[in-house]
Amino acid sequence: MIGITAHAVYIPRHRIGREMIASAFGRRALPGERTAVNFDEDSLTLATHAVQWGLRHVSSCHGLYFASTTAPYWEKLNAGLIAAACDLDEEVTVADFGGSVRSGTIALGCALDRVAASDLTNIIVAAADVRDAPPESVEEQIFGDAGAAIVIGHDPVIARYLGRATVYDDFLDIVRRDRDERVTSFASKFTFRRGYEEAVTKALSRLLEKVGLRPEEINKLILPPIDQGSHVKLSARVGFRPEQVQRTFFEHIGVTGSSMSLLLLSAALEEAHPNDKLLLVGYGDGADALLFEVTDHIDQFQVDHPIEEQLSWAIRFKSYELFRKAREFFRHHEDNLEISNILYEREERQNIRLYGTQCEECGTRQFPMTRVCIACRSTESLRDVRLGRRGRVFTFTTDTLTPSPIPPTVMAVVDLDDGGRLYLQMTDIEPESIRIGMPVELTLRRLKEGGGLHHYYWKCRPEER
Repeated sequence: MIGITAHAVYIPRHRIGREMIASAFGRRALPGERTAVNFDEDSLTLATHAVQWGLRHVSSCHGLYFASTTAPYWEKLNAGLIAAACDLDEEVTVADFGGSVRSGTIALGCALDRVAASDLTNIIVAAADVRDAPPESVEEQIFGDAGAAIVIGHDPVIARYLGRATVYDDFLDIVRRDRDERVTSFASKFTFRRGYEEAVTKALSRLLEKVGLRPEEINKLILPPIDQGSHVKLSARVGFRPEQVQRTFFEHIGVTGSSMSLLLLSAALEEAHPNDKLLLVGYGDGADALLFEVTDHIDQFQVDHPIEEQLSWAIRFKSYELFRKAREFFRHHEDNLEISNILYEREERQNIRLYGTQCEECGTRQFPMTRVCIACRSTESLRDVRLGRRGRVFTFTTDTLTPSPIPPTVMAVVDLDDGGRLYLQMTDIEPESIRIGMPVELTLRRLKEGGGLHHYYWKCRPEER
């Protein structure tokens, strides 16, 4: 039996009210708010955090697929960097998927095929997007940022795979050329009917015919929205009742691009019961439809941080200008920081995989990696060790002089739960809420730009335990 063995969603903590976006241009506001990345986040860091949470539930991983239309690198394997940050083995199969917001379900289908055709234990499919729409456009209110991860593997599974259908469609809906920073939208009633409705209906009808089921036999239709309510209209037209349609969280998150389908699948699994049939749809330049049946193992699966819990962690931008500044800071900022591939190779294990040194004589863990134990001065019993990702604040300082798009910069000394002490920037926190002993988790973030590279490093952020 193959299917889903684990799932996770990562929602950035920052939000902006749609009324604030609309008022900047004297426009009508859609209800609610949308998620928004901090200045040091991008689609790669969103996916990395979702992958880290997903990997907590599996003992091994033999593949990592990353889907995004806004991947930070066009000619460097983004999935490879995510795999390194998660310290996966070099033999793990990694691949990038892009070109459409449907890339999340395309990657999911490829993972299912690969697991079915091999003895691979688990392939984790991660998707994330940080899409930008033209200021003043309705899409700026509709879009949201998020990452999600689904692990595909063999029994025991929490939802077994029953089949899928797919159609492609060379149709103009949302377009972004290689030279564009923002999308071009062709949203209209014609787009809904000719593109969204037609493609999704074909994929759904073909899958239901293939597996011999009727709409009323589906417990949950997981349909990614293109706006506030079009998915509800579409579901009714293809024979589904409103209570069968998965909630989209549009009023709190928005439409999150390639991660939308996987995010909603994870949300459905949070509330699913054994024998529930979940019908997942991916939309973009066509449509995918995938069917899963929940197993008894769902009762033993404990989600680390459910979506509703993450929504309660909101940090709201105080102005539209700060929202735009956070999104564009690294896009137009260069530190002229150049490194050689020799230096990158030498420090990748320490700075990306986050390894330190442990003394076998006295047990002391240190970071950065060292040749001399700081405690017992031993030089013969040191070994490399992977550091943990959780800890507590030992001490901190607030720095108002370091250049930052959203000052001040908070620097913290963190004692890791498994040993080791790091000096890190804090992120995703209001300075007045920091306290000694606060539990934190480490998160990969953008640190600088320069030399034709995005420079990533670890920061810490508050963790709810």
